[in-house]
Amino acid sequence: MPSALTTIKLLGLVGVASYAAARLAVRLRLVAWQRAHVVAVPRHALPAMPRGFSVIELDAQALAQRPIDIGVEQQAARFARGMRCLAAFTGAHELAGVVWVSGGPCTEGELPLRFHPPVGCGWDTGMWVHPDHRLGRAFAALWAGVGAWMDLRALEWSASSIADYNLTSLGAHRRLGMVTLGRFVALRVGRWHWVAAGDKPWRLASPGKIIDWSVPAPAAATACI
Repeated sequence: MPSALTTIKLLGLVGVASYAAARLAVRLRLVAWQRAHVVAVPRHALPAMPRGFSVIELDAQALAQRPIDIGVEQQAARFARGMRCLAAFTGAHELAGVVWVSGGPCTEGELPLRFHPPVGCGWDTGMWVHPDHRLGRAFAALWAGVGAWMDLRALEWSASSIADYNLTSLGAHRRLGMVTLGRFVALRVGRWHWVAAGDKPWRLASPGKIIDWSVPAPAAATACI
């Protein structure tokens, strides 16, 4: 387990403060805090499908019959927001993992922020791999599935949001040629949200209101965080 000094070096003081704020918010329950990067990976950097795996799209009915990291209610909410579920299977027809993708504007969870990916860019979220397959090629299979899904839509990039303290995910995306498109910060107190996205100032999202954010194109992005 990394020491406190090592953690500070890896995350930076801002990342450590963000992580501490997020943990405190979880304990307070009525308060939530999120600080995240919006990143994108290029299609050409995604892997080929590993031997022995296949990825198919599952509809709500088919997915509901298989245990994954979220319940049927959350699955239904994602489908209602226009997301599609790609599922990786082994040669023995075992579910190895899932990832959710979208070809247009989308929201995530309770965050009142609607991401509008730039032209030629899709969106991926909620990548999950079954514990029995995390040491194998399931992650590569899911990324290969995302790539095939992108090819059908002539998409060159896939974007996603990652918490600034999630070093594992950031590292995995970096190895795929990640660029940073922007950052956002969100604070929730009760039913009220405040969001600052990109270079926009803090904006209040009253209950039921969604803030729209046009995510910058990769050409205007930075090569790393």
